[in-house]
Amino acid sequence: MDPKRRLIPLAVASALLFLHSCGQKPGPGLIPESDLTPPLVVSAAPEGESTFSLTFSEDIIPVADSFFLEPGPKKAEAKASGRELDLDFGEPFHPGEEYRVAGEVEDRRGNSTRFVFSFTGWNARPARMLLSEVQTGKTSSKASPHRDYVELRVLGAGNLGGMEIAWSSSVKTCRYVFPGVEVASGDYIVLHLAPEGIAEEKDEKGSDLALSGGIDAKPEARDFWCSDGALPDESGAIRLSERPGGEIMDMLVYAAEDKSGPMKEDKLSAFVKEGSGSWKVADPPVWEDAFRRKFSPTRSIARKLWPETGAPASMGRDFWYLCDSGCQSPGSDNIPNDPARASAKSRKAGR
Repeated sequence: MDPKRRLIPLAVASALLFLHSCGQKPGPGLIPESDLTPPLVVSAAPEGESTFSLTFSEDIIPVADSFFLEPGPKKAEAKASGRELDLDFGEPFHPGEEYRVAGEVEDRRGNSTRFVFSFTGWNARPARMLLSEVQTGKTSSKASPHRDYVELRVLGAGNLGGMEIAWSSSVKTCRYVFPGVEVASGDYIVLHLAPEGIAEEKDEKGSDLALSGGIDAKPEARDFWCSDGALPDESGAIRLSERPGGEIMDMLVYAAEDKSGPMKEDKLSAFVKEGSGSWKVADPPVWEDAFRRKFSPTRSIARKLWPETGAPASMGRDFWYLCDSGCQSPGSDNIPNDPARASAKSRKAGR
């Protein structure tokens, strides 16, 4: 090797040592900037009938042939623009079906990130529905037992796939995502939230609406079962969304009648704030904005209907009522309160 060539790295090293010994930083360009941090995923979700989109913390470059979907089709066309990445799988997802997507990207320094996400197939035709009746609490009646349920009425035909029901107490929020099922206007959907775990409790995904058994299952309605958590008995909130994180279609906020003043800053108040566009609420939320009633497991909360059309009147606390005792009606039209019936019950009770 040429002795002169050996002096070049030694000279650079000597210069760096000299600068370091003087307590000064080397000038720009002497040491290349290091980047050891891979791109971080900021958001990831389906964005259309065949597209899954991701946003990263920095500009990215897709790694060729690394993007796959389970179940198929297997490969995606990757389109990157700065921090954004769109994966187009070429054919529509099945609404409500569970998928997994995997892939790899790099930043301009060669740091790579591999990802795997689960998601629910995009629903381009979500059914138009509203909450119709809610049962909180378990009745002890042997003749007419009831468990927690949320009843929905279909106002416009479509598919249930990926639509979400979420419910919250002050300490816990639960969610249920519907499978892909076609429904028609006028149908009733009942989501049972306190199942007993018996074999008869079956999700009715097909045409047989008498498939399911168990408490509150009705052959006139489409029944689904979820064991993730019961509804809060006295104070809570329920909302219906087109898809997880999507537009909120309807909401109910309910509370014990002795609740008043501002809500505490907890999971329930945060949940209520998120749905403020579907339920009239102050900022910060107050209990007076909720539908308040004396809790009784024998009385469900039902939506008022226009008598001439059967269509829901509106949204907000003034458009709900507390059913007469024993008048729960899962899977069918709500039973209006009857003053004569209430008076008869009072006389029988000696009041």
